[in-house]
Amino acid sequence: MRFFAASPENRKILFGILFIAVILRAASAALFHPPLTSDDRDYDAIARSLANGGGFALDGHPTAFRPPGYPFLLAATYAVFGESKTPMRTLQVIADVFSCLLLFGIGKKMFSEKAGLVAAAMLAVFPIQILYISHLMTETIFTTVLLLIVWMVVHERNEIPLWRDSLMLGVLTGVGVLIRPTAALLPLVFVVYRWKNGIPFRANMRSFAFVAAVAFLAVSPWLARNFHEFHRASLTSNAGVNFWIGNHQGANGAYSFPEQGNPLVPVTDDFDRSDLGFKLGLDFIRSHPLEFLLLEGKKFAHFFAADYWLLTTMEYKAEWANIQNSGSIFSRLSIADIVVLHLPYVAVILLGTFGLVCSAKKDERSIFLLRALVLYWIGVHLIYYADARYRFPIVPIFILAASYGWFILREKTFQRAKMQLLTFTLICLIYVAGWLGEIFTLRSRSASFQPVAEQVIPANQQRFGIQFTNKQGYTPNTR
Repeated sequence: MRFFAASPENRKILFGILFIAVILRAASAALFHPPLTSDDRDYDAIARSLANGGGFALDGHPTAFRPPGYPFLLAATYAVFGESKTPMRTLQVIADVFSCLLLFGIGKKMFSEKAGLVAAAMLAVFPIQILYISHLMTETIFTTVLLLIVWMVVHERNEIPLWRDSLMLGVLTGVGVLIRPTAALLPLVFVVYRWKNGIPFRANMRSFAFVAAVAFLAVSPWLARNFHEFHRASLTSNAGVNFWIGNHQGANGAYSFPEQGNPLVPVTDDFDRSDLGFKLGLDFIRSHPLEFLLLEGKKFAHFFAADYWLLTTMEYKAEWANIQNSGSIFSRLSIADIVVLHLPYVAVILLGTFGLVCSAKKDERSIFLLRALVLYWIGVHLIYYADARYRFPIVPIFILAASYGWFILREKTFQRAKMQLLTFTLICLIYVAGWLGEIFTLRSRSASFQPVAEQVIPANQQRFGIQFTNKQGYTPNTR
């Protein structure tokens, strides 16, 4: 606990920050009860099946379409407390408050106690972070796991990773992968970070191998289950579908799964559909390299776009289920809500980018880890497709970078080299161009920049829009 301890003069401040975080998140959990409109619908259905003895299944049939981590956790609360959503939301309140404490510990170790306090305070009152507490989604729990992994890496003892640290890091990585498979290659980020910090090559590789082995052991029961059930040792059966969604003729960088002329729709088996998605996506990239590069820019814009999915769940109305043009939904959203939610976000992204790009030379080793985490997380989603919700786990990293950026700006210790300042300016211009393009596209053309309408339509039209039957006779109706 000494890593979380604040100095005597700052203990009351840290306690106050955590107290405010608890109050705001508890209020969100108590007052905001959004409808199940997206992945949360599947998580809820799988969790109820698990709690009732039906196994990891959708519509009564085994599935591997969703990773198991979050549904199993949700199922545990259902098994103990019934199908009330309150226990899971309470657990997410606790997890997110712990995230504030973790961010303080990371900031204190990497930069200074004051930087850690400011970062924790920013995270405690960050509006989007608070509202996600009420959603039955992976975002809150996974973010806590990610921050705990980062905290362990920056607090490794004696400059050389010990086996106990590597054991815990492997377990946490495995847990993270079971919640979000996109975390699978995170250990590579930490290998490079340790190398930058001068850890001997052999010790670094031994630690990496141990972490990878433990993480594999953590996910192996799920892989064995899928091999037994579907004859595929795979984490999910939707990876190829997601790959095709982001990489096909007519893709827009966000969720794009048309019903007409879609080659994946006739395929009845989930894993066969995934295989076909990978094949067609790769064919598209090879035959349309320029279009693929343009799509990558669109994905980047979507990744940093306004969180319209959160806004629609805040203001959800039953009649929206019949609206097929998402632009029509966006035109009904409250401008005040958009501004209140996203002004803090814009400030964090801009100031965080300043801290990441123009860091003081003395902090280069520390800031490298934050840069690597951000680039890794963005890069993973540029491979598939992007959505504002997917950036949620790295927002605390941007918040810590923003806190650091504020201090180096105030103390005038940031690098004033032309290359750094030009890079920062160009990145900010890309952000602004994406935000302005988003406003123009959604408000002026009522086009589907982020297809929320597809996420709020009735359950029988959810996911692929039709039902499929796989080799086991399962009609997954999955997206």
